[in-house]
Amino acid sequence: MLTNAVSAVLGRRINHKENIPPLIVTTVSMGFGAAILLAAGTITQGIPHLTVENLTVIIWLALVNTAFAFTLWNHTLRSLPAMESSIINSTMLIQIALLAWLVLGEELTGKEWLGLILVGAGVLVVQIRSK
Repeated sequence: MLTNAVSAVLGRRINHKENIPPLIVTTVSMGFGAAILLAAGTITQGIPHLTVENLTVIIWLALVNTAFAFTLWNHTLRSLPAMESSIINSTMLIQIALLAWLVLGEELTGKEWLGLILVGAGVLVVQIRSK
């Protein structure tokens, strides 16, 4: 949790105060992290056999789900106030659950729907109070 908080504050500072395009910030931060993870994975697990299908999924996840998403996130850190960026980040729980329900057909129990509603209400209360 501490590294996530430090990352958020540092990311906000770099994106808001420095004159570095969001794509460059994403490329440097993701490239550094990817190199460390790749090295650790190769050392501990070895080099896996990858099929064309595996490579296609990896490329899709790397470009769309990670690079594009984090470039958008870095853009919000540059252009939105910290409170609004935090609100967007706080709704990820809701977005993930709803996408899993819609796309993957995962079932949500009554408790889970209630939890999503409470999270949404909390985000809404923070937004209203901030104004």
